[in-house]
This record gives sequence, C-alpha cells and structure tokens, in this order.
Amino acid sequence: MRIESSPLGRLYEKFLETAYTVHPYRFGIGTPEDLRTFSRPEGEEFFRTHYVAKNMAIGIVGDVTLADVRALAEKYLSGISDAPKPPPVAVQEPAQTEERRVVLEDPAQPFIMIGWHIPPAADPAYPAYRALASLLTGGDFARLKKSLVKEKKILTNLNSGPGLPGERYPNLFAMLATPAAGQDPKQAEQEIYAALDEIAASKPFTEEELTGYKVRMKAAKIGAVEDNENLAGELAQAQIQWGDWREFFREQERVQALTVTDVMSAMKRSLVKNNRTVAMIVNPSASDGGGH
Repeated sequence: MRIESSPLGRLYEKFLETAYTVHPYRFGIGTPEDLRTFSRPEGEEFFRTHYVAKNMAIGIVGDVTLADVRALAEKYLSGISDAPKPPPVAVQEPAQTEERRVVLEDPAQPFIMIGWHIPPAADPAYPAYRALASLLTGGDFARLKKSLVKEKKILTNLNSGPGLPGERYPNLFAMLATPAAGQDPKQAEQEIYAALDEIAASKPFTEEELTGYKVRMKAAKIGAVEDNENLAGELAQAQIQWGDWREFFREQERVQALTVTDVMSAMKRSLVKNNRTVAMIVNPSASDGGGH
C-alpha cells in the first residue's frame, strides 16, 4: 500500500528496477506476485538461514557489568540458532555504460530522482561521497540548494546522499528534486546538470566549505557518543558494516583527512551521464510520451 498508493512510492520502485539489472537491491520490498507465490516453508527456511547468532551484532552502552549482560543474554538470546553465518550476496552489478531513464505520467506533484552508482560504505572513497552530498544539498547555503532552490527558485526542495537503497554493497548516490509550480521537470533536471557541470569544470569546492563540513561532522559524532541509545546502534551498525565496531570512531579520522581533491575526484568519477539513472513524474498534459 505504501508503494502502489503513492506516486513517489511507485517512482522509487521503478527507479531501483531501472538502476539495477541483477543485484538484489533492485527488488525493494518485492511485488504483489511475490506475496501470491511466497510459501510458509520458504519463509521459515529464510528465517533459519539468516536469523542466526553468527549474523547478529548487539551494541550495549551504559552503566552495566559483564555479568549482568551475560545473564540477560543467556536468558533472552540463548535460544537463537548457532548455525553458520549465511554467505554474502555473490551477484555483482555490472558497470553501467549508458544513461537509463523512466518517466511516469501521473496527475501528481512532479518529482525527479537521479542516481549514480558508487562503491559500498566500506570503500576508502566513501567518506568523500558523504561530504559531496552535504556540500551539494546539505543546507540552505550548500551549492545546489542555494542556487536552484533559494536563488533561481526552480526547485522547492533538493536532497542528495549516498547509500540508496543500502550501504553494504555498491549503491547509489541519489538525488531527489521537487520542481516548483509551473516548472518543467525535464528542464529542471537540466538545470541540475548545469550546476553540477559548473562545479566540476570551473568552480570546485573550497577549503572553507570542506572545513565547515568537517566541523559539522565532528559535532554530530560527539552528539552520537553522548547518547547511549544512538551510540549502541552506531556500534552495532559498524560491526555489521565493517566487521569491527571500532570503525565507528575511525570513520571520523577518515572524514577529517578528506581533501577537496578527494571530494572533487569522487564527483567527477561517478556523477557522469553514462553512470546515471533518471526517474521522474510528469503530469500527463506536460508529457511528450517518453524519455529522451
């Protein structure tokens, strides 16, 4: 219901199906056909395979003792299967070599989704993509948001970031744009590319911009450490993502070591036409009948 009853949900589903050709990331939550054919034995087998102790990570933060934790773990978790950890996804998405497009006609608010393939979160270059998202759309004075939302008013909102739909495997640096009333979504899309091209060709990010990002990230990391619940989740996530909870703290070292060259290299390497997938909602009256 949250997919098929929402124009944006339907767009997101088509976006993933178009961006990925073989990797499981393309399936989202699945299809109605899955519900009609999925059996109880299949569900039980999936549970037995994946919901096992060796596939779990638990973060515990607070004023506790090892004895207390051990007692609670034995009481509530001792019944979890000790079966082998399931193998990782072996399917690798092939490199994209040409732009892919999908246009949905709908009498709804137009939206533009753009995604570029990037490495997984464990890749050494990944912090540069997080910085890139912040410098492009992370606030009112981020490059694209300032230009296209505040000044030109072509868009009413613009967000971007890596990690769609997940970060364990190679994923998408995605951008979601909302055209302003009366704006042609396809023309608004071209304005986004023009702004990106300007940064890449003649107006690279500055040291001041990157320093500001580093200060914000350091403050966010300190905030995460001060909150027990959030820190526990971050440590567990790092253990699953990298195989070592200490990477949560090492990540900040990688952020502080970033250079403008790192961020610009990530942008020029990945945010290119033959690596992008575009999905948009256009109103029927404004559509020319297909993508271009």
